[in-house]
Amino acid sequence: MVSPTMFYHQSSNRYYRVDASSMRRHQLDAAGEETLVVAKSIDVAVGSGNHAITYLHRTPQGRLLELPLSWYSQKQSWAMSPGYDRPNHEDFRREISDSCLFCHSGSPQPSPIGCNRCHGPVAQHLQSPKPGTILNPAKLDAQRQLDVCLQCHLQTTSAGIQDSVRQPGMNTWAFQPGMALSDYKMLFVRETEDEGRLEINSAGYRLLQSACFQKSEGRLQCTTCHDPHTAKVRVKSCVQCHAAAHAGDQRREGASCESCHMPKRRPVDAIHTSITDHKIAREPIITHATEEDHGPYDGKAIPFYIHADPLTLAAVNRSDDPSVYRQLTQRDPKNVPMLAMLGKVLLRRNEPVEAAKVLERAATLDPSCTDCLAHLAVANALRGDLRHSLEILRKAVAGNPDHVLARINLGIAYESLGDRAQADDAYSEAIRLQPDSTEAAERRRRLRQR
Repeated sequence: MVSPTMFYHQSSNRYYRVDASSMRRHQLDAAGEETLVVAKSIDVAVGSGNHAITYLHRTPQGRLLELPLSWYSQKQSWAMSPGYDRPNHEDFRREISDSCLFCHSGSPQPSPIGCNRCHGPVAQHLQSPKPGTILNPAKLDAQRQLDVCLQCHLQTTSAGIQDSVRQPGMNTWAFQPGMALSDYKMLFVRETEDEGRLEINSAGYRLLQSACFQKSEGRLQCTTCHDPHTAKVRVKSCVQCHAAAHAGDQRREGASCESCHMPKRRPVDAIHTSITDHKIAREPIITHATEEDHGPYDGKAIPFYIHADPLTLAAVNRSDDPSVYRQLTQRDPKNVPMLAMLGKVLLRRNEPVEAAKVLERAATLDPSCTDCLAHLAVANALRGDLRHSLEILRKAVAGNPDHVLARINLGIAYESLGDRAQADDAYSEAIRLQPDSTEAAERRRRLRQR
């Protein structure tokens, strides 16, 4: 790590300082003085460093937050983390979910990915290291072999829609090598997909779109081209099927196939690096993103690669029909995200009593779900129980001090109960955490004018 380093992000008008152990942000007021300062320790590094390394902060409450700057190997410099090259980025507030962690860690506590990710349980093999005491993915049928790789290397999109939903009863860490990926989760893609769109984690998605893969009848695997233990590219992988291609053409003597048919491109969600486009094509679409694509996606999500039932598809498309979420929660009673969605839909339909029941269940199942608590407080406020709402919001903020919505709702609760000083403090803290929060700024402005 290069330290200390100063970095200015013009788009959000924020200044960052990175040293060996922490990352700090500030803005400048009209007098040129530092304001809205946030500083957090660097506790975890994620990434091989081949393209980039992103850093995480562990809060005192045990949450993992992504830090807004990453180190990019190709540029040998700091720049905004993937998804942060925009004015309204998540700064120090982006919480790392278990789903994010699954593909970057060997366990729920950040750790290197070990043999069990591809070989399954290893205890028997460690006691008796011989064939037959551990799963050899090469012995699986073609589809199950591919699924071992795709458990982590198949993300259809990083923005605009929800890219996947786990099957009922499946937790984040339930997938085991040898399982069908379709038994673990469902996948979704944009209905009106941009054919040339490339994202940082789209290798599997682009490969599945390739004619080479689709015509191979399972013969083309990730391990056809990559050594599974080092990820290094196998020399002359393509000639296994295309031995006659360019035969006798001395101009292409010694040239790699991928340089023409799998060119390196800049992904739209990580513009400070270049990656191989795994959509093998006779004539690839050559585009290079100059800025991250954060435009809204208004189209529908549709299933990809794995069948999705109509109820889940409706939920992914943000149905406003509470019966959709009721049926999903009956099918999977401990699915907190679906319970939270049901609660939010009921709130939008002005049914706070029913919403409170659902959100209380979600918060009981997952006390760390700050979003559940923030909306539960709203439901109680709409029922007229402001004191209980305030109690819930204090709990939410204590468990997750970086949650801006909870801070704003806390300010509203204090203001409704006549405590202007506490309300001002809550709005001010929300602004410090999220300087571009127009709602927090407007509520504080109105409060101070009264």
